Amino acid sequence: MRGILSGKALAYLEHALKAKSGNPDARIADYFDVAAGAGVGGIFTAMLFATSDQSRPISKADDTWRFLAEQGKRFYTSSSSSSSATGGKLLRRMIRRGGCSSTRSATAGLEKSMKDIFVEKSRKSLTLKDTLKPVLIPCYDLSSTAPFLFSRADALETDSFDFQLWEVCRATSAEPGRFDPVQMRSVDGQTRCLAVDGGLAMSNPTAAAITHVLHNKQEFPFVRGVEDLLVLSIGTGQLLEVSFENDQVKKWKAKDWARPTARIASDGSADLVDQAVSMAFGQSRSSNYVRIQVSQII
Repeated sequence: MRGILSGKALAYLEHALKAKSGNPDARIADYFDVAAGAGVGGIFTAMLFATSDQSRPISKADDTWRFLAEQGKRFYTSSSSSSSATGGKLLRRMIRRGGCSSTRSATAGLEKSMKDIFVEKSRKSLTLKDTLKPVLIPCYDLSSTAPFLFSRADALETDSFDFQLWEVCRATSAEPGRFDPVQMRSVDGQTRCLAVDGGLAMSNPTAAAITHVLHNKQEFPFVRGVEDLLVLSIGTGQLLEVSFENDQVKKWKAKDWARPTARIASDGSADLVDQAVSMAFGQSRSSNYVRIQVSQII
């Protein structure tokens, strides 16, 4: 399952931070000033930086991969491959009819898992404001046909950009064909969004995080350029794919392009961001920027 390995990497990092610092209660949020994630990465970001007491995060890094391993069966089923409809047709059908039975079941499972994490027993629902550091989590807004970036900085400025974290996580992971789109509103009801998978708009949000820091002098007054940044980027892994030849692809019909196109849109754009960020760091790329990506996941 994509995401488990990145969760394991986060757990390894947190254990290393505990060993280096000598603090058994050390958390990733103690050592990073901003975090961004899309899809499963967005869920991990919220888990590691959300707080119920404005002091400590609600989750440990080990909770990220365990969440997928233990709860993933609630929502990661074979529903997305059970339909013969193409992604576009299926998405239009879901919006028009309110989802199909398989996506509704997966959606209900994901929503319950998100509420279990981000809605307290007192029924208080944590929001973007309830994070220890700035977070950035993208989705794609079907109503405006544009990417939408959930940001703690925006939430602190106005309730019109503050959203419940369980809905934010639902939005960024609402993969078309697997989960229903999310009709959501800000906490004051002024901002609406019909959201689907953040990975469609921003599969690698590293550049967005860097830009946020460079242009946010209020929260990061001492940052002058990328040379002042230390960036860790962890991918969710790339699927093992065979290469294709012209004699093969020229015979394909539209449906045959569905999986390769999805891979190009996701992994290809993530790789381009990685290359662009690496070039932006220039001579400091080897010391200030680290990208971890597992390839050939079966």
